[in-house]
Amino acid sequence: MTILSAPFGLYGLNISVILVSIMLTIGGVLLGCGYAMNDRRLKEWGKNEIMQSLFNGALVGGFLVLFANGGVVGSFVNAAVLSNGTRLSCSQSLQYNAAICFAYDYLIGPGQYYYLGSYHYSVLGSITLLIIGLTSLYAALGVFRLFLSPVLAQVQSAIQALGAAAVSATVQASVLIFVAASALTLILPLGLVLRTFYPTRKTGGFLIALAIGFYIVFPMTYLLNAGIANAYTLVSNQTSLSTLSLNTSNVESSVMAYANQGANGTGIVGSLEDIGGAVSKQISNLVSYTFGIIAYFIMNSFVLPAFSLMLTAISVKELATLLGSDNFFGKFNLL
Repeated sequence: MTILSAPFGLYGLNISVILVSIMLTIGGVLLGCGYAMNDRRLKEWGKNEIMQSLFNGALVGGFLVLFANGGVVGSFVNAAVLSNGTRLSCSQSLQYNAAICFAYDYLIGPGQYYYLGSYHYSVLGSITLLIIGLTSLYAALGVFRLFLSPVLAQVQSAIQALGAAAVSATVQASVLIFVAASALTLILPLGLVLRTFYPTRKTGGFLIALAIGFYIVFPMTYLLNAGIANAYTLVSNQTSLSTLSLNTSNVESSVMAYANQGANGTGIVGSLEDIGGAVSKQISNLVSYTFGIIAYFIMNSFVLPAFSLMLTAISVKELATLLGSDNFFGKFNLL
């Protein structure tokens, strides 16, 4: 797994070099005219443009070294993500960045990924299994809707919460796909181009910081998120999902057994009383266990991603400040 070998896309590097050369020439002309006309403003403007052009040239060369195949950033990301035997299975288009590949597998990967010594389902995969189990339970209990309506309402709320968590995980994965496709090939070279010109210099600096923040910092925060999630006592791994499935099956079997008993002549009223007494404890345990797992997915789908966005926003702001775009944020200076 390697980092993208050409961090400026097909034409970004040539365009950046040409524009830097042009602005360096313009700065030299302005400086020469300032000395020839003894105009202090032209001298300062020419010196500033020369310094900014040299700085832009250093940025182009630095980014080429940092993000090219086998560069510093590539080695760092690979070492951080693929340590401890981590094995991923994301698509080929995402394997240029190991951090993005890990974040994608963690969120909606179709198979299991190996991390911290064990295999894990993706957030979306685990949620899908839970929704299937709870939907089956809802259908089984629906026969006794009149008597079990409070329980059915809780199951329905659980399914809705899991659906919202699944949508959140899918949206995050979509953002990662967009970042993988455009951060280094579009946003970064566009930022370098805009930073070359005086009127758009602050916007260019912001776009450069945005590209780096979302290509490196944002996906790397999912390593931290995965570590936090694995420390949670109700981690949704294969064992917990199997336990939930078994509990769901037990409840369904009990409900259907007592329903059959009533149908065989024991008496509907007596059968419903038996259901209320014998099955209620199983249902209570199942709902409690289910909401404990739902809390885990809410943390994964909403709380931890908010933490990731906050860390990314802070890193983008600090980097943009170093690039001369400190006034670009306006009200976001509270970050």
